[in-house]
Amino acid sequence: MGVRFPVSSLLWLMVFLFVTTAATASLPVQLRGTVADENGLAVAGAEVVVRADGGATQTTYTDSAGHFVLQLPAAGSYRVSFNKRGYFRVMDYEVALHEGSNEISFTLNHEAEIHEKVEVISSTHGVEPQETSHRQTLVAHEIRDIPVPSSHDLRSTLPAIPGVLRDAAGQLHIAGARAGETEYLLDGFEIGDPATGRLTTRVNPDAVRAIDVSAGRHAASFAHAGGGVVALDTVAGDDRWRFGTTNFIPGLNFERGAHFGSWFPRLTFSGPLLRRRAWFSEAISLQHTFRLFRELPPGANTATQWAGDNLLRAQVHLTPTNVLQGSFLYNQESDAHLGLGAFSPLATTTDLDARRFFVSVKDQAWWKNTLLELGVAVDTARSDRFPQGGLPYVITPSGTAGNFFETLHRRARRWQVLGDVVLPSRHWHGTHELQMGMNGDAIAFHPSAQRNAIQIRRADGTLLQQTTFSGSGDSRVSNTRMGAYAQDSWQVTGALRLQFGVRADGDRLLHRVLAGPRLAANVLPFRDDRAKLAFGWGLYYQPVDLALYGQAFDQQRSDTFFDASGRIPVLGPVTSRFVLPPGGLRQPRFYTTSIEWVQKIGPNTQAGIHLLGRDGHLGLVYDDQQLAQPGALFLLQNHRRDRYRAVEISLRHSFSEKAHFFADYTRSRARSNEVLDTSLGALLFSAQAPGPVAWDAPHRVLSWGWTPLPFWGLSVSYFLEYRTGFPFSVLNQQQQLIGPPNRLRFPDYVSMNLGIEKRFELRGYAWAARFSAINVTDHDNSNQVINNADSPNFLRVAGGQHRALTARLRFVGRK
Repeated sequence: MGVRFPVSSLLWLMVFLFVTTAATASLPVQLRGTVADENGLAVAGAEVVVRADGGATQTTYTDSAGHFVLQLPAAGSYRVSFNKRGYFRVMDYEVALHEGSNEISFTLNHEAEIHEKVEVISSTHGVEPQETSHRQTLVAHEIRDIPVPSSHDLRSTLPAIPGVLRDAAGQLHIAGARAGETEYLLDGFEIGDPATGRLTTRVNPDAVRAIDVSAGRHAASFAHAGGGVVALDTVAGDDRWRFGTTNFIPGLNFERGAHFGSWFPRLTFSGPLLRRRAWFSEAISLQHTFRLFRELPPGANTATQWAGDNLLRAQVHLTPTNVLQGSFLYNQESDAHLGLGAFSPLATTTDLDARRFFVSVKDQAWWKNTLLELGVAVDTARSDRFPQGGLPYVITPSGTAGNFFETLHRRARRWQVLGDVVLPSRHWHGTHELQMGMNGDAIAFHPSAQRNAIQIRRADGTLLQQTTFSGSGDSRVSNTRMGAYAQDSWQVTGALRLQFGVRADGDRLLHRVLAGPRLAANVLPFRDDRAKLAFGWGLYYQPVDLALYGQAFDQQRSDTFFDASGRIPVLGPVTSRFVLPPGGLRQPRFYTTSIEWVQKIGPNTQAGIHLLGRDGHLGLVYDDQQLAQPGALFLLQNHRRDRYRAVEISLRHSFSEKAHFFADYTRSRARSNEVLDTSLGALLFSAQAPGPVAWDAPHRVLSWGWTPLPFWGLSVSYFLEYRTGFPFSVLNQQQQLIGPPNRLRFPDYVSMNLGIEKRFELRGYAWAARFSAINVTDHDNSNQVINNADSPNFLRVAGGQHRALTARLRFVGRK
């Protein structure tokens, strides 16, 4: 006997089965993951690509805490790949995902030279849709392989990054900013000079995993980034024992006789203190620099420098979610005949002895997907400069003579504290990544100077002016700064990302607390990640330069002027001094606008164009208040306005993992309404005037790359730089400005460096020998000039890097 169902019941059963099946098929599949490095620290901005068996892919990026989330269409087998510059790639890692939430963790290892197996290095052509700042990065193998003139000094490597210029005095300028207007970071802590903000610290380049330079749209977390940010990320060690050494064989110099030449040995050593729990790294470098000046007579034409640095880092996992890090950096430098040059003979030089100590501790902890970070650091610097004798310092139209006028003892100290909180992602009309934090520092600066007389003589040798100093040369100045920020990175849709941030900063010297908003946006005009339009605007406050501020507490200067015979005083002594305004000062600031288009062309090429505008307001400068009277009263005021405009066009292409090409052209303009910088020992009795700053280079071309050669296992690399010559001012023998400031320029700068490297095996170990030719064309890249119009050698140029050959032998590791 059969069982009968009514037709209506059968229809309802079919509907029920259909709905149940559809609901089951559409159950969400979520992949949640965390990406960390070999030390367990979060990797932010890593590209995560998930590929289904059928070939469909989805892409996302890790947030600041290393987390990512992806919604997938169905359960099943997937392949996951990870990529970030400076890390080895993880390719097609197979995972089986079930319905609902899936939790996984991955480790990305920093790039390192490994010889037991073949590793795949990171791709360099991602558009990075989550990155809102304009950031340029050099990773470890680029720092090592680009043939810069002095590869032992990171300050020589940094100009391989577009927007970074090194002026004639060796100071770095980021995107047209002044030398002290950049925030320099070592593993998250500030390492710029405590008093001036300039980069004077030395770090072994072999210990640096990456250099990040940001010149626009940088986040609210950066407290003192008026001109930009330069961040150094260094090695912390891992579970593999590593040892490396470079340039351990001293060199000889045979120019005008045999000399113990420049020698730059470097040593790195790292490994586990306790496997999977604690690691350390040690990086030591020694520099013996020998300089010979062809324009000076034998026996008085060489200058030497001994310098060394040591960076010790340690890291320990107190718990699986709590990481404690510590570092100790020591610098020492001893210079004989500092300041020797074509127009500055041996007697006018100084001897320098300097030391620097930097200690930091940072604790990172994760609590319910919240990242907490707290760090403290102390930085102390001391230097002593001594002249060669006590004779008066003589300035003539063609150069200098006598002994340098100043003995200077300088002490500086900075305590700093920082704290950050990265909250779990929130979902409201998109995804929000919230971050907040605070920073504070206390700085003390103590210069002490003794100064002898300065004589200014005419071209015929008669005395024109004599300068003496009076009052105490011992001063102290200190400052305390506090700041806090909050920031929201909002992924509105897959094609639109907005970032809103605001800072509040206070300064004890200025007695003000000010707010600085920062905005940025990324737009992906196509459905994939092959192009990005980014733009941003921000208000950035610039800290007070304590060395500049402290001039108001220094000595005063007296000048006496003589007749044509040089014997009879005709004016003076007249007094000049620096003073602070009675009504206080305002906070210097920058308004920065950045617009960028990045385009991926095919799988291996990336092109971009970046427009940057920066306007500095209320900059601090000493203005002479009594130009119509003898002497000078220099009052510190907020009168300086700096302006920088730049258009940058760049192209990257990888022919293979071992052949890479990069080129960049920058058209820029850096000007100021008040160009002149005055100091107690170098006064210009001239009114302030507008003009280009001394590091202005309207046209600049950079290119570098490397490729293996098809014979003998050689590889070749190159570094090319062309730029407009830097400007300089013209003076007369009265040390007065003639015409507008910086109205003339050095000849255009052109330098091509070539390097050829051969890797070989010796006694079971891998070695790399490199020979480099610096300034192959021997182009005249002079950086010194006689700018006194009353000199018979007016506009004679000298100095600069001539053609040179260098060799480097590097121990790579066990074969």
